[in-house]
Amino acid sequence: MLHWKMAAWLAIVAWTPPAGSVAAQSGSQKATNDLKIAMVDVEGGAAVLFVTPEHKSLLIDTGWAPGVGGPRPAPGAPPQPPPPTSADRIAAAAASLGVTKIDYLLMTHYHADHVGGLQALLARLPADTFIDHGPNREQPPANANPRQLSFAPATLYPNWVAAYQGHRHITAQVGQKLDIGSLHLEFVSGDGNVLTSPLPGAGADDPLCSGVQPMARDGGEENVRSLGMVLTFGKTRILDLGDLTWNKELELLCPTNKLGKVDLYFVTGHGMDLSSSPPTGALDPLVALMQNGAMKGGDAAVIKTVDSYPDLEGFWREHDSVRYPDLNGDPNYIANLDQQPDRGYSILVDVTPRGKITVTNERNQFSKAYQARGK
Repeated sequence: MLHWKMAAWLAIVAWTPPAGSVAAQSGSQKATNDLKIAMVDVEGGAAVLFVTPEHKSLLIDTGWAPGVGGPRPAPGAPPQPPPPTSADRIAAAAASLGVTKIDYLLMTHYHADHVGGLQALLARLPADTFIDHGPNREQPPANANPRQLSFAPATLYPNWVAAYQGHRHITAQVGQKLDIGSLHLEFVSGDGNVLTSPLPGAGADDPLCSGVQPMARDGGEENVRSLGMVLTFGKTRILDLGDLTWNKELELLCPTNKLGKVDLYFVTGHGMDLSSSPPTGALDPLVALMQNGAMKGGDAAVIKTVDSYPDLEGFWREHDSVRYPDLNGDPNYIANLDQQPDRGYSILVDVTPRGKITVTNERNQFSKAYQARGK
């Protein structure tokens, strides 16, 4: 979900891949039965790469276009060469996992912090299959200025259409299933629709719905249309809802939780308070991963909501919060710290078929293991 001021950041801070980082590692990988996940730092945008044991790759979103969405320079700092773009960082993560093409490229929606990096990425890595929720549904306001128009979904969406020409293209429907090797996807939201019946094992009453009111703000119609999915690998359930909004969460979770509990949860909408309604506590993840930036996402209300999840064991973040430093918590769980040069570190996840989830902070190699409940 896009904030125009954040979108206007110019990337002028130098970035060098640190030793041991995703960007610095070689592309060779040992054979494994595990699912590999890289939550790539795209400065408050979104980009998550999955690589299955069969070496099939799924990339969800592509971050920002070159020149926007980058770290801000320190006051008075001399000009520096531009840092790597979202596409550069995604390509580096792919190389570290031995990925030379994206088998499935999934776009949750067409805001600039998700689809902006598309063209630059495809210049680095080819993609075979393209997945989306359908046509763009958001039009710019009549009084939009030229810069706003340049970032508008209506401007960016044609690039997506052009990219999938000549390739397999899937317009995912709610309830549709897709197998990518041993990773199984079931779509639970898309184009403004959500599940109407509970998934197997779900359907319990959600007492956290009591007294929760709808929200007037949604950050743009494309957020409402976000493609969301439950991903299952072995005993582990993973949830990614893109930037799905508060009101759509209520449709999924109230009065009954149609999704059930999950083990690994990508905090919806970068941790902005347009999502993460109190009823999301019924998802009860063991591990939460937040794709925030230093000044984008990670709103105070959301951090407090996620921290309140009953069985949460680990809350991992791309950046600490400049706005709410008292809510940052243990820095070992934060990939990029505000007081240090922004190196674009990722959060890395390894999931075994038996449900051992190991999360690693690329910045300092701090790692912690969790055990999935079993699907």
